[in-house]
Amino acid sequence: MHDHSLRDQIVAEVHARPFQKLHAPLALSHKAILYEDVSPQTVDHAVRQLVDTWGLPRPDNDEGFFFTRNAEYALRFEPHSEFYSLTLYALETLMVPSWHRGEEEGLPGAYLCGVEVICQPYSEAELEPLLERHFGDHQVSGSAVMGGAGLVYTDFRERLDSRMSRVLVLQQPKMIEYRCGRLLQRICEIETYRHVALLGLPLSTELVPEVTRLDQSLAETVASIAEARREPAELVHELMQQAARVEELSARSANRLAASEAYFALLYSRIEELREERLEGIQTIEQFMDRRLDPARRTCRTTGERIERLSKRIARTTDLIRSQVDLSIESQNKNLLEGLNRRAKRQIRMQAKLESFTVIVVTYYAFDLIDRTLRNILGDTELERQLSLGLSLLVPLLALGLFWYLRRLLKGYDDE
Repeated sequence: MHDHSLRDQIVAEVHARPFQKLHAPLALSHKAILYEDVSPQTVDHAVRQLVDTWGLPRPDNDEGFFFTRNAEYALRFEPHSEFYSLTLYALETLMVPSWHRGEEEGLPGAYLCGVEVICQPYSEAELEPLLERHFGDHQVSGSAVMGGAGLVYTDFRERLDSRMSRVLVLQQPKMIEYRCGRLLQRICEIETYRHVALLGLPLSTELVPEVTRLDQSLAETVASIAEARREPAELVHELMQQAARVEELSARSANRLAASEAYFALLYSRIEELREERLEGIQTIEQFMDRRLDPARRTCRTTGERIERLSKRIARTTDLIRSQVDLSIESQNKNLLEGLNRRAKRQIRMQAKLESFTVIVVTYYAFDLIDRTLRNILGDTELERQLSLGLSLLVPLLALGLFWYLRRLLKGYDDE
């Protein structure tokens, strides 16, 4: 027995992105950045240079996920299939760590979204001033999370100075460090997955008019089939053009819309893991997402389903035209066979009419052959003249015999 070649990778996957032990007070800045044709190796090299910039310990691994920290700061790098995320923690302080301009410009890829999270101990007396200071007069969503171990507040608005949204986390005394780490990570993931999932919305909005136009064009084509107004060859050519256009739309949108659906599922999974409990007078994060994101999710899902249904309808319409062409060919073959049958019957009738002439001709040649034979054998004798006379009397019998033979030879042809 030997170890499978992928065993180590599979075993390590369970522990690939662990939660960290964190506690209040702390503040973090989280960024999600799309690769956009930048190789993961380039991103990995650039991110690891930040470790030296912030004076953090070098990660143990040479590539992929890492988390490193010292007494003041911590950095979490998490690569994904189409984006990577960076989370910078400022420990033992409520001041959100700021990325230096040179650091942001040095990071490869396209910035998508970010979130600032401030985690501090809960104080009921300071709640209203805190909400006023961080969110102003904006509508705030929030809830008690993880069995009441903490309170989460946010307005989901991007701040002009940092281009990030802000989340306030008030930690109750019963929240342990690992639970705090899970909570902060889920908040970052909710913000990230929310934006990545919405990448499919502009594409869906762009494709909807084209899908509607193709839908109407296909309906007109089906109406033409029903009314038999156009030739099948013309309809097939038109359907081929429509099918090519639908396949083009599918190739452009299938991966993006499928990814959006997957990210929406991850988003709602992370929200469910918060185990929210409603606070009086404030809508929960789940309610906010249901109200604001559910139409976008339905739009993306409906666009993908419409393209798929349109492709199936074109296939069914093509089968319908093919059936119509097959019926037309069968009708032509039937007419051709009927024509051949009519010509064959005419030939048989003509042959039957010519049978009498055939009997006469054959009788004549048979009589002449026998008569010449007798004349050559017997010469000009009395016996020859008597046999010739008898042969002449037997001509009707010879004709009847030949007629019977020809009728038997042609028996059944007329019926066929």
